Amino acid sequence: MFRNIFWMGLSSAVRLSTGLILFILIARHLGPEEFGHYMFWYGVTLLCSRLANYGLSNLLLKEIAQHPENVKNALGESLSLRLLLSAGILICALGSSALVDRPELLLLLLLMHLVETATETLYVAYRALGHFAHESKLAAYAAILQISFVAIAVIAKQPPGVIAFAHLTGKTAQLALILPISRRIFGAFSLQSISTTFKFAMRTKAYAIDTLLGSAFGNIDSIVLRVYTSIDMVGIYQSGMRLFQGGAQAAPILANVFLPEIAKEALYEKKKSHTSLVLQAIFLTYGVVFGLALAYFPDQIVDLAFGENYKQLASFLPLFGLLFYLRFCGAAWGVILTATGHQGFRAKSTAIHLVFLLLVGSYLTYSMQAQGWLIALVLANLLLGILYMIRAKRSGLGGVSATFGLAAMLLGGLLFVPSLF
Repeated sequence: MFRNIFWMGLSSAVRLSTGLILFILIARHLGPEEFGHYMFWYGVTLLCSRLANYGLSNLLLKEIAQHPENVKNALGESLSLRLLLSAGILICALGSSALVDRPELLLLLLLMHLVETATETLYVAYRALGHFAHESKLAAYAAILQISFVAIAVIAKQPPGVIAFAHLTGKTAQLALILPISRRIFGAFSLQSISTTFKFAMRTKAYAIDTLLGSAFGNIDSIVLRVYTSIDMVGIYQSGMRLFQGGAQAAPILANVFLPEIAKEALYEKKKSHTSLVLQAIFLTYGVVFGLALAYFPDQIVDLAFGENYKQLASFLPLFGLLFYLRFCGAAWGVILTATGHQGFRAKSTAIHLVFLLLVGSYLTYSMQAQGWLIALVLANLLLGILYMIRAKRSGLGGVSATFGLAAMLLGGLLFVPSLF
């Protein structure tokens, strides 16, 4: 398992560094206002693409790990559903493009996310079968391709539409790279009929609901902030969210290592899992370290990454740090719940979290602007983590008491208090 963590850590480091560099380049080049437009449509199209994602990554990790002999069938079903949904989403976007202010960003960024969804389907199969070295090498090549295309557009001082096209080109090149290699490793997988695909969609709808609601985090923000604040504030906030999301890439990476192992243990009814304890320790440690870096070095981070135009971001980073820590506390319990078949509860909890966020967040954003939205995110993620923790412990999962888990979460949160005042 620790060898897998090494390879996934290497893959994560490559993705994290290239992803951060990519968005830093775009943010510096465009400035807060144009970056605000770019990230507004980036977030909107990512939410739309989550309909096509359908939450199948966690399902594939679980089912392929438990039944590796069915990998070709699982890939065929998942790709069929994702491609069918992608086609419907794209048709709707084409019809509505004439009604928006930046149709080129809508269409190009949506296509980019849909292509990425197809590519991610293949990456998941590598992780579920333990081919972490293969996946890491492919991810490194893909990341280099991606940043090269975007960097060329930025260096040439191109407008947002051309940068979006470069983004799309990079993702398409990644898919062209991984598809033939995957067919050689896993064998030829074929698309399913529409009726078979529909039955598969009905069977996996709990995963879809959880993913769609969960993906609102970091993306619905731009919509709320655009309603209550200015477009340049969207750009400043989203520059901070890029730092957050860059660090948070470790969560799905680590989940890809631990989820199949916990799922195998669950198959043999091992509820008191050593793997679950290791998972929680790693998530908690990483959340504290990365979160404290954001909280206590805001000026240095902003100066180094984004420059003078983004000075206001420094006042938000302590809240981003606390949010990062709480997000990782809850994510550890979320992985355990998914691996042990509690996806339906995760979907309901995420719905409660989202409703709470929108109600409290709308009021606080109206009265306190972007800072109010961040405070609402902190409270909503604390609520989500507690809900996950209670369910896991009632089901006999995770290996530590709910009281200890809650106490550890709150004590860790106290480390961030001095940076907030």
